[in-house]
Amino acid sequence: MESSHFKAFAQSLFTKHETRMWRKEKDVFLNHCKAEFKALGYDDSELTIREDRNMLGFKSKNLLIGPPDADVLITAHYDTPGRNGFLLLLAPVFGILLGSMILMFPLVFIIGLLTGLLGLSEASLLASFLPLLLLLVIPSLIKNPHNHMDNTSGVLGVFNLAARIAESPALRKKCAFVLFDHEEVLPGLLGSKAFAKWRKRSYPDKVQGKVINLDCIGNGDVLTVMAKKKHEGQNNIAVFLQQEGFDVKKVRSGLTGNSDHAAFPRGVSLLYQKRSLIGPLYIPKIHSARDTVCDLDQVDRLCGAVYTYINNSPL
Repeated sequence: MESSHFKAFAQSLFTKHETRMWRKEKDVFLNHCKAEFKALGYDDSELTIREDRNMLGFKSKNLLIGPPDADVLITAHYDTPGRNGFLLLLAPVFGILLGSMILMFPLVFIIGLLTGLLGLSEASLLASFLPLLLLLVIPSLIKNPHNHMDNTSGVLGVFNLAARIAESPALRKKCAFVLFDHEEVLPGLLGSKAFAKWRKRSYPDKVQGKVINLDCIGNGDVLTVMAKKKHEGQNNIAVFLQQEGFDVKKVRSGLTGNSDHAAFPRGVSLLYQKRSLIGPLYIPKIHSARDTVCDLDQVDRLCGAVYTYINNSPL
């Protein structure tokens, strides 16, 4: 795609739309995106802000670009997280899961020890864990000031691929793009699950369609190809990207790696990570004020490879 337009769009997100946690700033962002996608050649009939009711009972605003019954969905979440990155403080050494457990263990141990020594009742025992619960919940409600990796990089990836596919009439007929709301809101994936439910009801023959989700693709050196359950589509794109020179690792998503792909049977997520000091992978600097790195050349290279894969692979 044209490098200048891509970089200008990226700069507008980094400077004017860096936080997208509350509804007002999300709506401003969505209107900005609609204008940018129109500049790529997508008209009003191809741009829809869907209001899909999620499992918590309120509506997620998901931006759909292209035919709703497309064979291939290219997706990312656009909402940004709270400021609970302190839970990932030890991830560069131990990885995400082990690092978080090591960080939280002393607090849980001290609370358990004190309640045992003091002989507290069951109700008092539950109350003693309230500060720990608040420590986990409250920071997630404070918006993180910088979000270049999570998930501005994914939004930029969707834009990059939309620009490439806009110039191919054949691909425009079979591909659509979705920016999901409420990926970060506990219990997570609210927007994508609501959208998937609507699409399954409206287009049941497309349930097994390809979904390529772009989540945190701007910083890291190991490209993880993630799926909720192993399937042929995960293996196909992993093999292709490895042949294209990427350092690829296939993984199953779980407690530390779930993303919007998990709402779809044949979904995969592409996610850059780094290796921790002892080996397990981690996503650098997310959910913290240090999330200021997004390598646009890295995003562009990956999107170029994904475009080639979509253009040359069977459904």
